[in-house]
Amino acid sequence: MNKFFLVLTCAIVSISCYSQDLTSKADSLRNLGFVNEASEVYRKILLKDSTNGLILYNYACVLALNNQFDQAFEYLNKSTERDTSIRPLTDPDLYFLTNDPRWEDFALKEITKVESKFGKYQNLTLAKELWRMNMTDQAFYYQLDVAKIHTGYNSVVVDGLWELKRKLNHSNLERLIEIIDVNGWPLSSEVGGSAANAAFLIIQHANLEVQKKYLPIMKEAADKGEASWASLALLIDRVEMRQQRPQVYGSQIQRIEGEFVVYEIVDPEFVNQRREEVGLGPIEEYVQHWDITWTTAQKRK
Repeated sequence: MNKFFLVLTCAIVSISCYSQDLTSKADSLRNLGFVNEASEVYRKILLKDSTNGLILYNYACVLALNNQFDQAFEYLNKSTERDTSIRPLTDPDLYFLTNDPRWEDFALKEITKVESKFGKYQNLTLAKELWRMNMTDQAFYYQLDVAKIHTGYNSVVVDGLWELKRKLNHSNLERLIEIIDVNGWPLSSEVGGSAANAAFLIIQHANLEVQKKYLPIMKEAADKGEASWASLALLIDRVEMRQQRPQVYGSQIQRIEGEFVVYEIVDPEFVNQRREEVGLGPIEEYVQHWDITWTTAQKRK
């Protein structure tokens, strides 16, 4: 190999390893709630790799979490220059940016890029509202996770955040019911898959009676390809568990005496076949998120 290219290759590998190590450090700091420290590490990575879209985006997110709105918008715009997704419009890390006057311009720019690539939304007004409701539904889970780490599961801080979540969820649910009463279940063909999925997120956080009422409506939409069967499977499991019946797809996890376990499953030896049918991955991989080892051998009918 030419000496120049050997040196260049070594330099590239060195930068890559440096970036990976710092990225891991930044992500860990963020997960612990140390957003000031995390943003500083992301900034150092960008000094070496200023065009890394993922780092630019993550940096924008921690800046938003830290109420540094001017910088957050600067790096958010940089990170999405070549992006054609509406992910930022549903990202709860950016929740506090939505009250800033610059948010609407940013959202319009993202929507324009998406529509130029994938076509116009049939009902953009509803899609935008559902994206905002999606973001609201997921907002403050990060803060809850951080609070649990630093103050414990039963602290007054955690209790206060849950009370805030209940109020936000209630407001979201009231509005979604109004939408469904007027327009029916939000259809993927009208508002896009991500906006349609917001309805699922809101319903899955509702009480059992609401879930039972809207589950058949969502199933009808899913059967027509207008809603996600993978999401519906999670709702089915939640309804079954809340009625103290075995779940079907293995999505529900319990915490018993401090240990995570899979809630009871009907015919657990066939769960992977059922999961595959609705677009869910193997349960062995799914439960690893809770450090659970799945031991039931799988069969097919």
